[in-house]
Amino acid sequence: MTPFEPAGARQAFLVCVVFVIERDGDVLLLKRSRTKDHAPGEWETGSGGVLSGESPYVAVVREAKEETGLDVDVLDVIDVFHFYRGAERRETIGITFHCRCGGGEVTLSDEHEDSKWAPVAALVDGPYPEWLRRAALVIRGPAASV
Repeated sequence: MTPFEPAGARQAFLVCVVFVIERDGDVLLLKRSRTKDHAPGEWETGSGGVLSGESPYVAVVREAKEETGLDVDVLDVIDVFHFYRGAERRETIGITFHCRCGGGEVTLSDEHEDSKWAPVAALVDGPYPEWLRRAALVIRGPAASV
């Protein structure tokens, strides 16, 4: 039996929420600012930290509004993943939420420098991180038979 690590010896890890905003079969992609400490210049869907006392659900709605200006309806959790964030390699758990655009116009925060709507199907095989391809597969659903 593996002994448990004493509570005082454990290191905390970050929890972040990731929003995948869908509108009419397209997903909003955001290009990260080149000044970001993690994945500068990469295309993503948007993410942010969970504040103390905040639920992941509340955090994803807040982060989507802050980073895109859009109101979103949260449909489901579609993935939970583990990664090491930034140059400091901070251990992080990401929770990916499938959201539907509920209204508003895309207005970028200073965390991103560009945006575009892309078909869900294009994300499955595109040059995107593994977590985004997994999310696109879930949103797309079973592939249509030929």
